Amino acid sequence: MPPIIYVPIGIHGYIRCPVEAEPPVTLVKWNKDGRPLRIEKYSGWNLLEDGSIRIEEATEDALGTYTCVPYNALGTMGQSPPARLVLKDPPYFTVLPGWEYRQEAGRELLIPCAAAGDPFPIIAWRKVLSETGEPSALPRPERPDPLPVAGGVPWAAQVA
Repeated sequence: MPPIIYVPIGIHGYIRCPVEAEPPVTLVKWNKDGRPLRIEKYSGWNLLEDGSIRIEEATEDALGTYTCVPYNALGTMGQSPPARLVLKDPPYFTVLPGWEYRQEAGRELLIPCAAAGDPFPIIAWRKVLSETGEPSALPRPERPDPLPVAGGVPWAAQVA
């Protein structure tokens, strides 16, 4: 396991036990802070078929140090190195663009949009609909230039 597991606050995340084994792993046991983890005590936590833990909505009760012990038909090679779970702020908009902007053809239009999070998010713009009716991505500019509005076609911001 990596020494630090980053999980976004308030949305789902995973704690994985990366292991390769032959014969395949049939069981994974988890420890949290040196004690056996009882997943049923945590609302919204599930042990997946591959032995990973899925956390439906990460909160401070997920904080801790985790180890996993994978088993197969031959037994186990012991527990993984410890991994500390750290909560991160998911991306969110700090400045939202308006629903509609109008500008004369050929004139510059600046649309405000800003986001925050940890790690710092990237804002990508896309057309709501292209001529074929499908969303289409825009190339990401090297520097923050205003985006052109072509023929009054609306654009949408997306944070990732």
